[in-house]
Amino acid sequence: MKKRFIVTGLLVVAGFFAFFAVTCSTTKKLARPKRPVVTFPESEKEARIEKMHARVFKQLGGYKGPEACYACHQKEYLEVSHSFHVHQGRITADGKPAFCPSKSVDTGMYTRWYSLSNTDRGKTPENQWRLMEAAYCSQCHPGGGSMKAYGMDVDCLICHQQSGYKGGRGVGKSPAGIDRDGLVVQSNGARLASLMMAGANADGDFKKLDLSHIAVKSMEEVELRIGRPRPDNCNFCHWKTNSKRGTRYGVYKGKSTDVHYSAGMLCQDCHITTKHQIGKGKIVDTAGTAKLRGTMKTCMDCHGVEPHNGKNAEDLNYHLDRIACLTCHIPKTTPGVKKVDWLLGMDMVKMMKKFHWMLPIARLFGMATPEMMTEQINGMIGCYKEKNVAEFKPAYAWYNPDTICTDVPHPTGSRDDEKSRITPFSMVATLLFDDGTTPSVLKNPNGHKNGYPVPRTFVARAGGKGKRDTTLKEMRSWDNGRYKNAIIRNIPMYFSMFHNIAPAKEALSCNACHTRNNSRLDFAALGYDTDEVDELEENRE
Repeated sequence: MKKRFIVTGLLVVAGFFAFFAVTCSTTKKLARPKRPVVTFPESEKEARIEKMHARVFKQLGGYKGPEACYACHQKEYLEVSHSFHVHQGRITADGKPAFCPSKSVDTGMYTRWYSLSNTDRGKTPENQWRLMEAAYCSQCHPGGGSMKAYGMDVDCLICHQQSGYKGGRGVGKSPAGIDRDGLVVQSNGARLASLMMAGANADGDFKKLDLSHIAVKSMEEVELRIGRPRPDNCNFCHWKTNSKRGTRYGVYKGKSTDVHYSAGMLCQDCHITTKHQIGKGKIVDTAGTAKLRGTMKTCMDCHGVEPHNGKNAEDLNYHLDRIACLTCHIPKTTPGVKKVDWLLGMDMVKMMKKFHWMLPIARLFGMATPEMMTEQINGMIGCYKEKNVAEFKPAYAWYNPDTICTDVPHPTGSRDDEKSRITPFSMVATLLFDDGTTPSVLKNPNGHKNGYPVPRTFVARAGGKGKRDTTLKEMRSWDNGRYKNAIIRNIPMYFSMFHNIAPAKEALSCNACHTRNNSRLDFAALGYDTDEVDELEENRE
């Protein structure tokens, strides 16, 4: 019996090391500290603000948590507490923050962004979506709102800290700021690792979650420098989502991706911010937050209604009636998501429990570092996505920005609509199970009507266990036929493309579209008849 116990113990330890081996055995060498590609000048006022806050932190003995900010910034705290970023898009019918999804008319990030499957929170077990919300979505969101229930209040530094969250020079992939020496600071994923560890400590029970330490943990051993948000502050989170758009505002392979970034423009120069509500454009995937829609600057606000000049100015300005500026001025894309496969399922509770028993051993052997935990977590969730390489071709479609898409995100417009323009989109094929009870979905499963997706938890438990696609037969027979009418949907989801704006000399030439050889635009698919296509495909001088 004793021998059997020892063998079992050895197998457990061996399994643990095998689990970590793929992502944790080869720690990458740290890159050399780099100078930023673009610098954003600091005004005298900002320098004074930084020094003033430095004195305060010195008196406090360092950063003890966001509560220190509230003592002086009560008005700002109230503003940000009611902001879109804190509530992640959850609003009630009268536009107020919705603390519970059941009272929300649009569950924002939960349905239209991360999940890419319009997950129905009413049918997903509360323990599952609460764990996702608290231990995954909070990687980026600053706390407060529904996060307060777990001890995580609004963390001002996620936007206002200039030297980045815990990381150090050259570590990781996401830029998090610039240090006092003017060198780029990269994040090492300490916030993500801390959140997943908190979930592991709760052993898969959201009622046991304690996130009160996350803000302080994320700032350990980091110099404190307070100022107005720079692009790196925004990119710390938004570079995690750029892949669904295939564009980014910042740097890719050591070069600036956007002419505005190169010019030193801050995000809020266009995303006008009032009382901590950050302005939004009229993109296809913002059904919620109607009051914020269209509150940022447009191209024409700065460049005028006739922005082109020179030899072909009249012709180019004429194009603006039917073609969006972005169509010609995003000649190159960065890597983007091509496909998301939710037939695999995701059991958040099981994931947390797995980390629960692994953590003590990981800590014992010094393997519970943010870098290693981040690599491991990315390995666990990376299997759901397939990516396009850089410079993939966008999908072009008619889009009227004054319309609001309340279905699965897709372009709402047509050639016959004079307000519609040919606009670029990143198209993501999304596989998921639907419960098969919605007539409009059954009529066209691969269309964009909202149905009732089967919760990913149940998909995992029905057969695939998150390791392989669950079959339709397994899904229909699971739990005594709970989803006996289930169907598989393969939905093309469209996400608006912006950023990656090229300077005029690098924009697409006329013959990128007006050609019979691999034209950027499929004129027939856009609704033009044969004679029109023949004329449009003629080369331009």
